[in-house]
Amino acid sequence: MQYLQYVVFGLVTGTILLLGTVGFSMIRRVDNFLNIAHGQMVALGGFFGYTFYQELNLPFVLASLAAMVATGLLGWISYKLIFSPIRDHGPLYLLFTSVGVAFVIHGAIEMIWGTTPKTFRLPQLFTVRIGEEYLASGLEVIIIATAFAAVGLLHLLLTRTRTGIAIRAMSSEFNLARVRGVNTEAVSGVVWIIGSALAGLAGILTGAQGAVFSDMGWVIILVILSASVLGGLGSIYGVMIGAVLIGIGMDFSVNLINPAYRYAFAFVVIMLVLAVRPQGIFGGGRSE
Repeated sequence: MQYLQYVVFGLVTGTILLLGTVGFSMIRRVDNFLNIAHGQMVALGGFFGYTFYQELNLPFVLASLAAMVATGLLGWISYKLIFSPIRDHGPLYLLFTSVGVAFVIHGAIEMIWGTTPKTFRLPQLFTVRIGEEYLASGLEVIIIATAFAAVGLLHLLLTRTRTGIAIRAMSSEFNLARVRGVNTEAVSGVVWIIGSALAGLAGILTGAQGAVFSDMGWVIILVILSASVLGGLGSIYGVMIGAVLIGIGMDFSVNLINPAYRYAFAFVVIMLVLAVRPQGIFGGGRSE
C-alpha cells in the first residue's frame, strides 16, 4: 500500500509538471527555442491564483480560471512585444532574451508578493481509501483529474480544429506552413496563450497542493527541461509521458535519498538520457 501511495503522489507531481512541460514544448516546437521564462509563468499562475482566491475571496474554480486568463494574457504580451520582433535573429537570441525576461518576472514577483511563501487555505475534501488504508486525498484526485482533462482538451484542439492543424503544421515545418498560407504570427500567439495558461494552471495546482514561493519558477524550469529531455524535445506527447515519469521517479526517490534532494533525481535523468539516448524516448523535432 505504501508504494501505491508513492505512485499517487508521483502522479500528482507528474501531472502538475505535465501542464508546465506541455506549454514549454509547444513553444519550443513552434518557435524553435528553449523559453527559460516559461518557469516564471508557472510561478505567476500560482501567485495570481493566491491573489484571486485568498485575497479577493473568489471561489477557487473562478480564481483558477482568472489566473489562467491573466497568465495567458501576459504570455501573449511577452510574445508580441519581446519575442516576435527578434524571432528572425535565431534561437540563440531568443534563448538569451528569455533568460532576461525570466529575471524581470522574478524580480516583479518579489516586488509585488515578497519572498514569503504563500499558502492556499482550501477546505478539507473527501479521502480515498482501500479498506482502512489511506490512499489519496480528494485534492490529489482533483489535481490528477484536472490535469488529464486539460490535456484531453488540448488533444482535441490539436487534432479536431483548424487552429490545431495549423499548430501541428508549424511544428513540423515552419517555413512550409507559412508558404502554404498559415498565419504563423497569429498561430504563434495562440500557442503562447495556451502554453502560458497551462503553465498558470500548473502554478495554481502547485499552490493548492502546498505553497507558492518566489523562486519556484527557477526550480520548475529545471524539472521541465528534464521532462522535455526525457520525452524528446521534438514530441509534445513524448514530453507529457516524460513529465509523468519524472514526477513518479522524484517521489519514489525519497525512499533512497533525503526528500530535500528529490529534485536531484531530475538532473540525474538529464545526464543519463543525454549520455544514452540524446533524442529522448520519442525524439523527433525540427533541427535548430
